Amino acid sequence: MVAKFRGFNTIDKIRAPYTLEGQDLVKRDLLNTFYTKKGERVMRPEYGSIIWDILMNPDDSATERDIRDDVIRIIDADPRVEHLYTTIIHMDHTIRIEINLKFVVLNNSDILYLEYNREIEGE
Repeated sequence: MVAKFRGFNTIDKIRAPYTLEGQDLVKRDLLNTFYTKKGERVMRPEYGSIIWDILMNPDDSATERDIRDDVIRIIDADPRVEHLYTTIIHMDHTIRIEINLKFVVLNNSDILYLEYNREIEGE
């Protein structure tokens, strides 16, 4: 299959090639958004996620709703994917999120895994 998406990435790369294609590129782009605090990017105040800001909130339905709303907002902003469903798992100092995605042009689905740890917040 020929990749429909092609991009550049240096995360977790020691040397060239730095290209990513298809589903891997889409997932990397989404991870970049999720792991950036909302308001952190210069000139792009709406880019990023609020999850870093609510890590210390109580583990209740309001916090889970805020996380779910943020996930849907970020996924809906990318026309390459559709949000199928999200599972949120709270542990002692960690929030794990599993996002089931459908890759529109590629016509397949996969899970995007996120983990936010209160002990390493902001590193």
